[in-house]
Amino acid sequence: MNIEKNPSLNKADIEKFTSGINFKLPSGYLEFMQASNGADISFDNAYLLLWPLTDLIQLNQDYGAEEFAPGFFLIGSDGGEMAYAISKETSHIYTMPFIGMTDEDVTLVSSDFNGLLLELEK
Repeated sequence: MNIEKNPSLNKADIEKFTSGINFKLPSGYLEFMQASNGADISFDNAYLLLWPLTDLIQLNQDYGAEEFAPGFFLIGSDGGEMAYAISKETSHIYTMPFIGMTDEDVTLVSSDFNGLLLELEK
């Protein structure tokens, strides 16, 4: 696994983000994002682009996530046609296609952030 992290966040940015959402984040996710405001993570057979925490609310609006998949919050992509998203109900992490994005087109990847990394490393 190769990780290229963005610069870390300050507490004000983290508090602004967490006060702007109404769901629980997956275990390990916020801790990773505190040290890196987004990252490019390459695996042997997978790629994870974690969008900057400071851009997430705007990117979810831009992609129409609330309209097309209201139970989910996008956090990144595979660098192509698939988004990574957090279930607002369970905090689990899923993939879903950007085109044809609906609650029905999701695939569970992991119940927490560390599990996501382990799953992509397989």
